[in-house]
Amino acid sequence: MTLSVQRILLSFLLIFNLSNLFAEPQNLGLLKDELVQYHNDGRYEKEFNEVIRQAECYIEKRAAQNRKMQNREKLALVLDIDETSLSNYPNLEKHGFAVSTEAFRKSVFKGKATAFPGMLHLYNLAQKNNITVFFVTGRRTNERQPTELNLHRAGYNHWGALFLKPIDYKESSVIPFKSGTRKAIEAKGYTIVATIGDQYSDLKGGFAEKGFKLPNPYYFLP
Repeated sequence: MTLSVQRILLSFLLIFNLSNLFAEPQNLGLLKDELVQYHNDGRYEKEFNEVIRQAECYIEKRAAQNRKMQNREKLALVLDIDETSLSNYPNLEKHGFAVSTEAFRKSVFKGKATAFPGMLHLYNLAQKNNITVFFVTGRRTNERQPTELNLHRAGYNHWGALFLKPIDYKESSVIPFKSGTRKAIEAKGYTIVATIGDQYSDLKGGFAEKGFKLPNPYYFLP
């Protein structure tokens, strides 16, 4: 083997090893393109609706069981709002999936988020089966009025209660707030058959028979 060939091979091996050692994360611009494609080609809706289908099956099963009981339970369903009951996708895409807290708050007060058709169907199904629906959201208490108006405008009506995160909430995660709220709901005599949300923090902490995680590759909330 000639010296020049050896040098080429050594250079290749060095570059190969360094590329493995210092592999950079995927390009952010390309990732954003993937998010848009994931939404626009129908995969997001398909996966979202599959979770809804599973939740509806369980809700109907529990409602049927309850109807056969001599002492019926007060059944409840807990729903998150953003990217669960209401879609903020146009606003997310507009800001390159990097919506600041201030920009999000402005969109909340505009109250133009739309309902997910699948979730609205589940919501109505729960009510037809005498299951009380509670909204538990990370939105702040000073956003109650625009949130209620937006929910009504989107087709959600006659819920049991709307619980919003206190303005002075200091925890780094919403888990204590959301699980604590579910505990308070159960303390009122309800059996929470399911809690549904787009973040794992919507589900963790107990006080629900089942948790259903909806897809959300757009943002993460602890």
